Amino acid sequence: MSSAANRVGLLPIILIFSISMSLLGCASKKKLHPDTPEKKSQTYLNEKLRTTGINYSTLAFRATVKSELNGEKTNCKASVRIRKDSAIWMLISVVGKPVATLIVSRDTVKFQNKIKKEYFIGRTDYLSRLAGVDIGYDFFQQILTAKAIGYKTEENYDSHADTSSYLLCAPACRKIKKAIEAGASDKHSRLYRYWLDPDNCAINKQIVNNLSDSTSITSEYSQYLDVEGQRFPKKQDILITSKSDTVAVGLTLTKIKLNENQSYPFRITEKYSRID
Repeated sequence: MSSAANRVGLLPIILIFSISMSLLGCASKKKLHPDTPEKKSQTYLNEKLRTTGINYSTLAFRATVKSELNGEKTNCKASVRIRKDSAIWMLISVVGKPVATLIVSRDTVKFQNKIKKEYFIGRTDYLSRLAGVDIGYDFFQQILTAKAIGYKTEENYDSHADTSSYLLCAPACRKIKKAIEAGASDKHSRLYRYWLDPDNCAINKQIVNNLSDSTSITSEYSQYLDVEGQRFPKKQDILITSKSDTVAVGLTLTKIKLNENQSYPFRITEKYSRID
C-alpha cells in the first residue's frame, strides 16, 4: 500500500478544513482588474454578499485534491455530495482505491478508514476540538459552496472598492489593523473579510481571523464555471493556520451536478473496530 494511503487518517481533517474547504499557489489566480472598480453603495454590496454562491437542494462534484500538512504533501481524489443544510458526504480515493468515507451532519461526524478497518462516530464539535479551530457544519458547507463564511444577516458589513475587488469587512475595514494589533475583545473576537469580483460579485477570496488564538482561515475561488445557469468555482484553495499546524488544500472540481437524487452510503461490518 502506498504511503499516501497509509496517511489516510490525516485526509479527512485536511479535506474537511478546506474541502471541505487551499492557497499556497496550487491554483491559478484570476487576472486582477487593472483599475479600482466602480463605487457601489454599502447596501448594494451587502445584498450581493448575502446572495452570493450557488442555489441548490443537492450538490455533487468530484475533485482532484492536493493537500499539505506541515510540509507533508498528499494527493488524492474525492467524490463529494451535499444535501443543503443537512449532510456532507465524501468518498476519498488514492491511486483509484477507495480509502475512506466521511459524513458530516449538523450534530454528527462519521469516518470510516477502509485501510485500517476502523470507524469513528461522534459529535461534529469533535472536529473543532481536534483542529483547535471553532468550526461547525455551516463552515464546511459555506466553504465548499463559495458562500460567505460566518455570514450573519443582522450584520451590516462595511465596504469599499479595493485595488481590484469590492472588500466587505466586519468589523469596519478601517478598524481591521487596530483590531488585529489589539487582539481579541468581548466585542470582536473574529474578523471577517470578503472580496467580491467587480463583474459578478462572486467571492474571489475570504479571510476569517480568530483573534483569541491567532487562527486564520483563508479561501480563494477561481475559474468560475456556468453550472445550469449559475456560477460555481472550478478551483478552490484553502489555507488554515493555527499556532501548531498549517493545513493547505487545493481542489480542482469536475462533474458538478445540481438537484439530483443522492445516496450517502456508510456501511460498517463486523470486520471494523470502533475508535474513540
